[in-house]
Amino acid sequence: MTDLTGLKPILQWFETQGWQPLAFQLQTWQAYLSGQSGMIQVPTGSGKTYAAVMAPIAEMLQTPSSGLQLLYITPLRALSRDIEQSILRPIQAMGWNLRVESRTGDTGSAQKARQLKNMPDILITTPESLALMLSYAGAKTLFKALRGVILDEWHELLSSKRGTQTELCLSHLRGLCPSLRTWAISATLGNVSEAAQAAVG
Repeated sequence: MTDLTGLKPILQWFETQGWQPLAFQLQTWQAYLSGQSGMIQVPTGSGKTYAAVMAPIAEMLQTPSSGLQLLYITPLRALSRDIEQSILRPIQAMGWNLRVESRTGDTGSAQKARQLKNMPDILITTPESLALMLSYAGAKTLFKALRGVILDEWHELLSSKRGTQTELCLSHLRGLCPSLRTWAISATLGNVSEAAQAAVG
């Protein structure tokens, strides 16, 4: 079992909310911090987002780095703002020195240009925007500090053209960052092991 010391900031925030981490959240955090990849499959509204993002945040706080460290891929760009707000909530409440931004087809060109010069710690994006970023000449520099990728709504992407595009992007990212960890978030799926294998590569 992973030592919970590294999760202290996360547990403190949960305490301020009057929450106790659920068993699957703790298991996911411990697995991520021990270097594992995997898939979270629980019903909607069960705390999947915090299960996926809190261990990467804890790691960033414990071993600070500069540049993009966590990619959050969503198939629904309309949800990117909601996801951004959810992730920002503990960061702003606790005063953690982490930047969170979105990059989708709706993001303004000025912000996109700014991001390429100074990437946030956490970026929420779509498969299409990620594929475009990976095509840039400076992609290796953009993603050199990347530690983890979260695949939201994996059941929506799986077995689709966008899912294939995402898998190709992940393959490219793993070539740039061999120790990259991947966590998929999904609603109920019939072919759990196949879906998880497609996500983690």
